[in-house]
Amino acid sequence: MTLVIDMDSHLRDSYFLDEIYDLKGEFANSKPKRRNNPDDIREVEFEHPFTGSSAEHDWIYHKKTNWLGGEIAERQEGGFDMKRRVADNDKEGIDKQIVFPTKISIPALEPGNLGVELARCYNNWVHHLVKGRENRLLPCAIMPAGKPEAMADELRRCVKELGFKVAHLTPYTRTRTLDEEAFFPFFAAAEELDVALMCHPNSGGPMQNMFHKKGRPPAHFPNHVLGRPFNCTMGLAGLVCGGVFERFPKLRVCFFECSAEWILYWMHRMDDDFEFMKHGFSDLKTQPSDLIRRNVWVTCEVDEGKMDRVFEEFPDSHVLMASDYPHYDSEFPHTVSGIRARSDLSDKRKEMILGRNAEELIRL
Repeated sequence: MTLVIDMDSHLRDSYFLDEIYDLKGEFANSKPKRRNNPDDIREVEFEHPFTGSSAEHDWIYHKKTNWLGGEIAERQEGGFDMKRRVADNDKEGIDKQIVFPTKISIPALEPGNLGVELARCYNNWVHHLVKGRENRLLPCAIMPAGKPEAMADELRRCVKELGFKVAHLTPYTRTRTLDEEAFFPFFAAAEELDVALMCHPNSGGPMQNMFHKKGRPPAHFPNHVLGRPFNCTMGLAGLVCGGVFERFPKLRVCFFECSAEWILYWMHRMDDDFEFMKHGFSDLKTQPSDLIRRNVWVTCEVDEGKMDRVFEEFPDSHVLMASDYPHYDSEFPHTVSGIRARSDLSDKRKEMILGRNAEELIRL
């Protein structure tokens, strides 16, 4: 029987920043410090120097807020209690689950040696967090993209010493795009180790951040609408238009939280432009859509439009299930049942999306 594999879930790492990033020596001054000691861990606050890690909507997870009846706040327990998480996975019908931090930008984007240490700290912490449940919970190794030359070594450590199956790929950093040579040793290592890369966005970025202005309404709505597709499209353009997939043809990269239909528009857009760009503006030898069909996987949404049209142009073997548990926009506990109830998917494709494709992607 096919395993049900959830490709996208998150931790509430923001409640334990001082524990995760217990920095010593030269980085001791950057260790997060608690501002309060609330009865409800969901209300904990920290002082720290890291950017891009605030969330103006965190109040919806406070028990006292009782947002939408309080169920979403209550299920955040699964963001830090792995016994509760596995129980919720059983309720949902999930056999294995990829686990990401929520505050990805802290270990993934902080520049220099501090960023390297943050990534190591997080990977060690999450390895310990899931200990004893490794057959159910599969952490995504976070790579220190703020210092690309250190990524390959951290990838090897996470795979060979910690036993991780997948690794994070930031869509871009604060100063670099993915087509820069600084990332090439990491891509080579991913090919060598046969590890799939998870291009999970964090919703930040210069364009979205323009909505955060004093005196304006809360920016979470437009920021959330734009963040995932804007982030992922930057990564996709770097990998395809920047020639990375031609240079590293065995890379397997999954994009998250944009829907399966998202990839179709960019296949069309890139192919249309390529007809002109190949005459003096691009060294690509391969049609962009062919690279995407070979190297790219995407997660789908339970409630997105008809997916049969996606499979007219994109491989049905490259579409995956993602719950986004325990976030507020997760369909939990109806993700698996929602896919199974769809009328536009054959039983075979439902099984592929629910797990068979993921088994192949992450080499289970």
